[in-house]
Amino acid sequence: MKKGFTAKKALCLLLAFTLLFSTMLYADGEGAYSESSQQIGPGTHYKKAAWVTPKGIFSINMVETLIGTEYIKVEASDSGKAVGTETVSKQAQKKYSDDTRVLGAVNGDFFYTNELRGLTSGTSIIDGEIKTALPESTIFGVSDQGNCFIDLLMMEGSAQFKDISYSIAGVNRVRWDNQLILYTPAFAGLTNTKGNGTEVVVKGIELPIKGNQEYKGYVHTIYKDVKDAQIPEDGIVLSGQGMAAEFLNSLKEGDEVSFSINFNRNNIKYAVSGNTRLLKGGQLSEEIVKASDAKVRHPRTAIGIKGGSVVMVTVDGRQKNFSDGMTLYEFAEYLFSQGIENAINLDGGGSTSMVVRTQGHFEPALVNSPSDGRERSISNSIQILSYAPKSKPMHVRFNQDTLKIYKNSTFTPSAYALDQYFNRVDIQADAIKYTLSKGIGKMNENGMFTAASKAGKGFIEGSSGGTKSRIEVQVHDKVASLKITNDYVSLDPGQKVQLEVKAYDENGQQIVISPSAVNWSVSGEIGTMDKAGVFTAGKNKKEGKIIGKVDKVAADVQARVGNTPIVLESFEKTDNIEISSIRAEASGKTTVDKEPVKQGKGALKLAYNMVIEQTGTAAAYVNLKNPVKAPGKPLEIGLWAYGDGGAHWLRGVYTNSAGEKKLVNFTNQGGFNWKGWKYVYAEIPKDEKFPIALEQIYIAEPLEENKTAGAVYFDNLTALYEPGPDIYNPEAVELNPAAGAKLEAQPSEITIKVKDKGEGIDPKSIRFLLNNVQVKAVYNPETGMITHTIDYKLYKGEHNIRLFLKDKAGNSINPELKYTFTIDQ
Repeated sequence: MKKGFTAKKALCLLLAFTLLFSTMLYADGEGAYSESSQQIGPGTHYKKAAWVTPKGIFSINMVETLIGTEYIKVEASDSGKAVGTETVSKQAQKKYSDDTRVLGAVNGDFFYTNELRGLTSGTSIIDGEIKTALPESTIFGVSDQGNCFIDLLMMEGSAQFKDISYSIAGVNRVRWDNQLILYTPAFAGLTNTKGNGTEVVVKGIELPIKGNQEYKGYVHTIYKDVKDAQIPEDGIVLSGQGMAAEFLNSLKEGDEVSFSINFNRNNIKYAVSGNTRLLKGGQLSEEIVKASDAKVRHPRTAIGIKGGSVVMVTVDGRQKNFSDGMTLYEFAEYLFSQGIENAINLDGGGSTSMVVRTQGHFEPALVNSPSDGRERSISNSIQILSYAPKSKPMHVRFNQDTLKIYKNSTFTPSAYALDQYFNRVDIQADAIKYTLSKGIGKMNENGMFTAASKAGKGFIEGSSGGTKSRIEVQVHDKVASLKITNDYVSLDPGQKVQLEVKAYDENGQQIVISPSAVNWSVSGEIGTMDKAGVFTAGKNKKEGKIIGKVDKVAADVQARVGNTPIVLESFEKTDNIEISSIRAEASGKTTVDKEPVKQGKGALKLAYNMVIEQTGTAAAYVNLKNPVKAPGKPLEIGLWAYGDGGAHWLRGVYTNSAGEKKLVNFTNQGGFNWKGWKYVYAEIPKDEKFPIALEQIYIAEPLEENKTAGAVYFDNLTALYEPGPDIYNPEAVELNPAAGAKLEAQPSEITIKVKDKGEGIDPKSIRFLLNNVQVKAVYNPETGMITHTIDYKLYKGEHNIRLFLKDKAGNSINPELKYTFTIDQ
């Protein structure tokens, strides 16, 4: 807890809060609270706290900076547009340069998730530009002079023509009855006003639009009785409905128009809105009582001011046994305990994100654990930036404080340096002078340490520029367990691979061990091992094991020669499976009784419900808690999927060796539309940065009208390296007439183009039905086109088509192709 926050103070606070709500956190004596802290820039510190109480577990991250510190500024950022989203990390990365770096950042305002996704719920000002504005918003603001404040921001706007004026109800907002809205180039391409009104394009003004300034321009174009208009890059649009439209209708092209957007505060450079004031003047805010989710625990984000400091705080949630989230009351209590006097609640839930440039890193990285399992794209963010110049190294630091190492093994210490502003700066290896205590080993001229041949304790000390850093060293002559870290060895004949190992003591702590310190052997006649732990694949395609031993402790890894398919996940157990969802409910379990199974003893059942009162893309995720690596360079990743006819979108996520996350489509949007089993696959680019690791499989539905509830099944997630048995279903890829087409005259022919990735279509299996009557169809194997010629009269109205076929391996088209078209005349 914050120094000075005594048990007596906590008790007084608890008694006061108990009068308002029942769910409480516990005082210091009734829970375990631990906190670590490090300085990350001038006047700026990062803290990470873990709080375990009888009523909850809380993981908390915090960045605090002293306002006015030299080289430090508090700013805000967004995706570049008022309508648009980016993750906090991406918004921070845009500020990274040799001269500028983000020390810490959190997500900002709540935002729309419909077609105006990213439009903030409140006022947003970025670098003085009004991105969006409402008549009232509770904001965290930064003035031109760098002063930070939390206040209720009031807006009054008006447009004037001659002696007539009309109030502007907002900037870049949704337009309602009788309102006049100002749209700037920061909005979407169109005004998206929906519902007829008048749209007036004004040019000849100085952009961007800022507060408390008068602007004059001329009417360039007038659109009357329209739904929306294009916003020019060199002008603005005044959009009105009802009485506001009548005001605009009095204008004509060339007329001079003036307008202004005035706030009750001057010189605002940045403003980010929140939805609830948590603390005001060191007291619990009355706004909390009015909040609909005040007594519900969620992940939370807040920004506060204490004395002369700004504090950004997140608490994770919705993660059992890790962090439960907080109610608004609990959150306010915690902020108060940290000495924060004024605070507002920002967007939370899956949006809660904090990135920090911790010591020894060049760029900020995510430090909290988002409840979605990944960082969500959000509207805007608040950032603490350092403009401090890089200077000479002042502090040499090792990346670790302790080293446990097995005898005769090697280790090269990793070191970095910090300058006086806590920027990471380069330090040459030869600039570090090493000192070793006696009996633990030796260090060569390249900075590589070789442990002694017997057990012992000591240290490695590095010094540079008058500063020192030390690693405490323990040399072991025994290990309790051994693990080969190569997930699966898959090589072509004659290829080589270095085996890597990890060793652990009886407490599960890692002991560094070199492959050369392990005794190696192979089984299955798959190849040979040398003393350095390098495996050379044999000539024959076989499977076996590579075995490593240290004394009597052994470990092994499956190995094969030749590119046969590998089952990465059989889904017969759920130990590595975690289910999550967005705007949906989802659960998962291994199949039981007579539920569908494609291969083996079980499959994974994913039950989902997207029919809940939330708009936006819904998704149900199967997360692989420990991502499954696909060895080598697979051509494709596939799995068996049992559909329920829901016509959703089946996708996946993998990470390549560079840490880049890639989306793959097992179907197109709406393509998970069959019932029963079907093998689906996603091809992996040949130039990918291998190896890749599968993290997620999920179904998504962006269309509100197509949201359903149901259950699907998955079996045998597989990596394929070379063509194997034909298990691919034929597909229809082109329809003419198209499904649902309305034709003015009857077509001369009906064509369906089909493709098959395997052995090709079996012409004898084709059955083409028009209005449930089998008709003649000609198949061209070169083009994949199936054609039925219509040399007879078709009646006016709806006609249905059905197509049945198989490929030469016996795989049926799935789903059965069935669709309709209509002849209007």
